[in-house]
Amino acid sequence: MDNENQYSVIISERAENNLDNIVNYLLIEWNEKVKDSFLTRLKKIVNLLSIDPYIFQEYSKKKRIRKCLITKHNAMFYRIVGNTVQIITIHDTRRNPKVLKI
Repeated sequence: MDNENQYSVIISERAENNLDNIVNYLLIEWNEKVKDSFLTRLKKIVNLLSIDPYIFQEYSKKKRIRKCLITKHNAMFYRIVGNTVQIITIHDTRRNPKVLKI
């Protein structure tokens, strides 16, 4: 298989807001280097999703949602619809899982 992306990846407004909050938190509580490291890791994962979105574990078979750990503190939830990967949310894994609404 060549390295061309086979799936387009879109991010929901909710996931975008979560991402902004995470980046701001990293800048305030940590530093630019930690923020950059997080974003680099996220970009690598998005690239993997664009090549093979089935690489990460299934979270909800009924809702066809998959889960990917970005870091030990952040998980990304997404679904595959045709040739599109829809990033639904990015969740802080330290929070109560009951507040996660997908």
